[in-house]
Amino acid sequence: MSATGRNTNRTGDYRKMVGLNVEGLTVRAGQKQICRDFNLEIRTGEHWGMLGGNGVGKTTLLHTLAGLRRPVSGRIMLDDIDLQNYKRLHLARKVGVLFQDSHDTFPSTVKETVLAGRYPYQSFWPPGQREDVILADMALEQLKLTSMQERQVDTLSGGERRRLAIATLFLQDPGLWLLDEPTNHLDFHHQIQVLDLIGQRVREKNGALLMVLHDVNLISRYCSHAILMPGTEQMLCGEVTTVINKANLENLYRHPIHEIPSEGRKYYFPA
Repeated sequence: MSATGRNTNRTGDYRKMVGLNVEGLTVRAGQKQICRDFNLEIRTGEHWGMLGGNGVGKTTLLHTLAGLRRPVSGRIMLDDIDLQNYKRLHLARKVGVLFQDSHDTFPSTVKETVLAGRYPYQSFWPPGQREDVILADMALEQLKLTSMQERQVDTLSGGERRRLAIATLFLQDPGLWLLDEPTNHLDFHHQIQVLDLIGQRVREKNGALLMVLHDVNLISRYCSHAILMPGTEQMLCGEVTTVINKANLENLYRHPIHEIPSEGRKYYFPA
């Protein structure tokens, strides 16, 4: 199906079998170069984590991969079609983005906000068809927000807003999930709960995932592959078991690291 073809399936033909291919990508933010001649392939079924120091450009790169900003050069192919050739509505059926922080543009309830995730599948606005409401109720229950569904979003805590943003992505139902610090504002319990739910959802839909995280141990736990960003010329990509190690992390953060093996897994902490 072409990127501009008509989709008659409300559950999203456009999201199936998502593969992302990046070829010779160069990205800048102002005068700062984020990456140069960067190549990456994310295939269906893979879960990627991105690590890097503060200000290295992780968010900028993620937004570029989502089609929200243009690269200086290179190509980003989604299912063998250039990202720039997608209509925005069709791209929203393929790619879901979680931003670093949530901003409330309009006053709305929790239920109304999560239903907005169905917008890419609507032929009219607002959403509210019976099946959409059922999906919204399920997502709110999964993220433990059912009791808050009639509350105004601006009354929620940071962690509650984070869970709401993720519930909204569940309604969007993309094939490729691009998440910027999904554990922001979440305590330990909710971090694990949310990452378990996201991982399960991506696997069930046979999708793919790329998320920026600051906790290397969460990436080791939840991801099959990793991107390390120690510098423009040193982008490291590969399987977690190959890329994440003491030497690479010390180079990444310019800080000594303790590596602690436990129950078949390795944990990393600053020295």
